[in-house]
Amino acid sequence: MARRPSRLPVRARIAWHALRRGARRPPSPGHVRSILIAHNLLLGDTLMLTSLLARLKHHHPEARLVMTCPPAFMPLYEGRPYGVIASPFDPRDRRSLAQLRALGPFDLAIVPAESRHGWLARAAGARWVRGYAGGAWYYRASLDEALPTPETLTTLPDMMAALAGEGARGGERFDPEDWPPPRHGRFVPPETPYAVLHLGAGSPLKSWPAGHWGTIATAIAQHGLHVVLSAGPGQEPLAHAVDPGGRFQNVAGRLDLREVWHLLAKARLLVSLDTGIAHLARVTNTPSVVLFGPGQAALYGPVKFYSGAPYRSVTRSDIPCRNETVLFERSRPWIRTCVRLPEDCPFSARCSTGISPEAVLAAITEVLGETQS
Repeated sequence: MARRPSRLPVRARIAWHALRRGARRPPSPGHVRSILIAHNLLLGDTLMLTSLLARLKHHHPEARLVMTCPPAFMPLYEGRPYGVIASPFDPRDRRSLAQLRALGPFDLAIVPAESRHGWLARAAGARWVRGYAGGAWYYRASLDEALPTPETLTTLPDMMAALAGEGARGGERFDPEDWPPPRHGRFVPPETPYAVLHLGAGSPLKSWPAGHWGTIATAIAQHGLHVVLSAGPGQEPLAHAVDPGGRFQNVAGRLDLREVWHLLAKARLLVSLDTGIAHLARVTNTPSVVLFGPGQAALYGPVKFYSGAPYRSVTRSDIPCRNETVLFERSRPWIRTCVRLPEDCPFSARCSTGISPEAVLAAITEVLGETQS
């Protein structure tokens, strides 16, 4: 008689497998054979795990690296950068837990964001789970080793890399050769030198006025660069508002992540809001200018790991309402960000709309000057 498939919700299945896990065993130095990175992050935060992958690969060159990954981002990892096996994970799909468990057990699991994913790591068969201290006690209980959150301002990629453990060093510079590009799609990037203006972001509070974008596009064209307007699916009206006359190439909503990769890889410049595409440009080694509105530029901005391509962040420092201090359910006084909903912002997103085109143009001039020197 055929066995009936379980109808337990994914969270219940995670709890069941996690509680059935065997005894906790800290990994012996030099004997880590398999490592899991357990998370369910957005695109930009997922890509900021690259510094952690690099350090783990350098410190444990023989270990098998497995990382959970939202299914939409899987194409970016098909070349297995740093040897990592990306395992698709969707908390609504019980099959993704079964696929992850089939790749286990793991000597070590690292939980880079909310500690609740420690339960996922335990359910996957991890013998030792490491993350940052903090969060609700019933999530913290899933960790075997809780590192203290930094006391001073630390960039997010550096925070991720530190989870490789005390004494782990190496892989301190990103090498584009370590990340094989995904397969080409149907889209063919322009043959002439070009710049990409990525107009969209996940939050409307990050949006920049269409007139400002038009000023930037015109100035870049005067620099002799072909201009490509980009945005995600459903954000096509942004490009039409910036360029109602159709002067510039418009790919808004038309490219998948593989195609965006190749678009960025050949671009002379990216100008973007603070969003996942800006972090993808770091992996493609694309010179970039990134506008930070509610986000904290110092937290996500220039880092030593990504020093191969020119980068400038543009932000307003005189924003008192950028005053929320929580990151991944952990509070630190040096965090200065804003994750309010649009209806909760009483200032019409002045953190973003108040960024001047002149400041962005100055940053573009600096970046282009570095690429030509």
